[in-house]
Amino acid sequence: MNFPETINQRYLEIGIETKSHNFPIYYIDPIIELTSKQEEQLRNGDGQSNIDEYKQINSSTGLAVNYYKILEHTGKIENLQFEDKVAKPLLGRGGRFANLDVSYKRNGKLYYIESKFLEPYYSGNEHNRESYFDKSRYDVPEGDKEVWFRLFSDAQEYKLYNFSQLCRHLLAIWRKHKNDQQLEIFFQSVTWRMSDLFINKINDDDLEESFRYRRTSIEKESKSCQQRINDFLMKIGWNNITFECLQYNDILEDISSSRFIDEFKKRYFL
Repeated sequence: MNFPETINQRYLEIGIETKSHNFPIYYIDPIIELTSKQEEQLRNGDGQSNIDEYKQINSSTGLAVNYYKILEHTGKIENLQFEDKVAKPLLGRGGRFANLDVSYKRNGKLYYIESKFLEPYYSGNEHNRESYFDKSRYDVPEGDKEVWFRLFSDAQEYKLYNFSQLCRHLLAIWRKHKNDQQLEIFFQSVTWRMSDLFINKINDDDLEESFRYRRTSIEKESKSCQQRINDFLMKIGWNNITFECLQYNDILEDISSSRFIDEFKKRYFL
């Protein structure tokens, strides 16, 4: 299915204008203008193959940018950053930094966000590289290495929810903050639940059925993922971090006071 084309057709129906300077890719400016520093962060982020990638109408980064810029505009958060290169998850040479879509401070607490838009509906959980099953590369207490190994192993069981990526991010957050035991941290996986409004625009009975099935499966896997990671955190005694699986559809109340909420809901079929 051509998701960008489906989104663009819906946008045309409701009067949202897009640009296409690289057809058939469609772009749209963010709802709230970014600071120059935030634009630079996005340009330097992993997976951003061009400077306007986050403006693509099907971009997960774009979804995160729009939601959290509105949240910043409400005055509830500060130190908003995009494409935060937290740390390298593994010891040793090489390797890439874990790249979290969003980070910010709220009431003195630190938040890290991994954002997903349409990916779970056309792809699935990644498989981690072999390096993540080499316990000697975990920068954790010796007694915890087996528990981390088991977490990475269990992650391979998931089909749609990208548990494997979340494990890498979690290990990177540990490496950066293992000595910050007084800092309260929230690590959140925030996904978009495909709305009936969107599904009803597909006009293909088989695809509609497939997406409804995936939507149910993603929700089941997200609940399992949240439970498994929080059980893991208890086992290793990492008490100052909380992991949560959330959906953009269910956190609209946090931006309900903003004059930009209607535009956000229109763009994301909510």
